[in-house]
Amino acid sequence: MTRIYLAAAAALTLMTGVASAQTTTSTTTTETTAPVVVPGPAVSETTSQRTIDSNGVVTDHTKTTTSGTAVSPYGDTTTTRRTTESTTVR
Repeated sequence: MTRIYLAAAAALTLMTGVASAQTTTSTTTTETTAPVVVPGPAVSETTSQRTIDSNGVVTDHTKTTTSGTAVSPYGDTTTTRRTTESTTVR
C-alpha cells in the first residue's frame, strides 16, 4: 500500500514539474506614430493702385495679404493670415 502512495506521489510530482515547465509568458508592445504633416508654402498676394486726381495729386494704395499654415509639435495646424495696407499721397 505504501508503494502505491509513493508511486502516486512521484507521478503527481512529475506532472506538476511538467505543468510548470510548460508555462509561457508573452509580451506585446505596440507603438503608433502619427503621420508628419508638412505645411504648404506661404502665399502672398499684392495689389497696387495709383490714382491721379484733377489737381495732379498722386495717391498710391498697396494691399498685401500673406497666408500660411504651421504645425505645432502636438500635430495641431494653425492657419494665419496677415493683411497690410498702405496709402501714400504726394
